[in-house]
Amino acid sequence: MPAPVPTAPRLWFFAVLLVIGMFSLEFGSAFAAMAIDSASAGVVVTLRMGIAGLILMALLRPRLRGLSGSDWAWLGGLAATMGLMNLFFYLSIDRIPLGAAVTFELVGPLLLAAVRARTPRSVLFTALAFGGVVMLGWSGLRDLTVVGVACALTAGAFWAGYILTTEGTGRRFTGQTGLALALTVGGLSLAPIGLVTAPSAFLDPWVLGLGLVVAVMSSIIPYGIDMAALRVLPAGLFATLTALAPATAAIAGVAILGQHLSPLSWAGLVVVVAAAGMALRESAVAA
Repeated sequence: MPAPVPTAPRLWFFAVLLVIGMFSLEFGSAFAAMAIDSASAGVVVTLRMGIAGLILMALLRPRLRGLSGSDWAWLGGLAATMGLMNLFFYLSIDRIPLGAAVTFELVGPLLLAAVRARTPRSVLFTALAFGGVVMLGWSGLRDLTVVGVACALTAGAFWAGYILTTEGTGRRFTGQTGLALALTVGGLSLAPIGLVTAPSAFLDPWVLGLGLVVAVMSSIIPYGIDMAALRVLPAGLFATLTALAPATAAIAGVAILGQHLSPLSWAGLVVVVAAAGMALRESAVAA
């Protein structure tokens, strides 16, 4: 059954929620970077998903009985895309600058947005959003390595898959039940990677504490918002709005860390926000 057509106010409401989730994700990423320095990317992804899954399972206590093979397939797909998206992104920022990694990673969801575009104007807004992202991350497009770029592009492919599997899972499960199960499955599946790369980190209170913060700020809050938003927003529009992620990161850097943006980066930020706003307005008018 096709999803009901959302009203314009609901589109704008969930778009604002997405931005809130992006800011939460950016703060969580700072703690994730600290944890990676003390452990490994595999450990951080395992803790991020596993702890988030355990918290949601304890709060929601979802029933496992009665789930069909198709339900488990969607859960497995969501768990795999979430875990691999984050793992490859962490591997990429270990090898290339963050701005470049985000730029290459966004190729995946923005290609999805172009494929799902309903009008030529939507394709144009997607292209503008990507252009703004390139401008924002231009200073990071140096010191690139083949492996780093490949990891970022792979993360982007899994990001597109994450959008699609979140959309499908959200329509099969009520509330955040599907997210709780997928995070738990993903955390358990990735545990061997963490155990192989840095087994002692799982006994380190500092790493475990950071993992808890990252689980809440980078998984429970933003993924929960994504799950709710994709029950309302078309996947193509949602994918276009992901271009706001580097813009929120830049704003957080200026406001909280006192970082300075170049004129090109400021221009890119304006282009990204304008493109996302026009794409949202296009969907609102259609609604």
